[in-house]
Amino acid sequence: MDNSNPTVTKQQVMPYFDKWESLQPEIQQLYDAKHSSASELMKIAIANYEELLRVCAPAGGSDRRTKMEPLNGEERLQFIKDKMVSPFALIQLSLLYTELRKKTARFIAN
Repeated sequence: MDNSNPTVTKQQVMPYFDKWESLQPEIQQLYDAKHSSASELMKIAIANYEELLRVCAPAGGSDRRTKMEPLNGEERLQFIKDKMVSPFALIQLSLLYTELRKKTARFIAN
């Protein structure tokens, strides 16, 4: 890792992952019950994810290997926003969080 790049700390990113981990089961229950309020919680989870991307961005590079964003992240996030009423949006958002967590783990400051 290039030491001239800014770093991201565990303290900066963990609140976002913690919030997701508390929202995800609740959203899943709402989707399972086919409740319309699932999309409201999805909006909160998406905003949380987008803020997390902004926090992580300075630590990443510009190529796909070092950029602090999952592969095809923008397209996948747009799918989630477009298909928010579908349970597949939750699955895709969960995957984005998981992939971003793995990327941050590689670049996190100790």
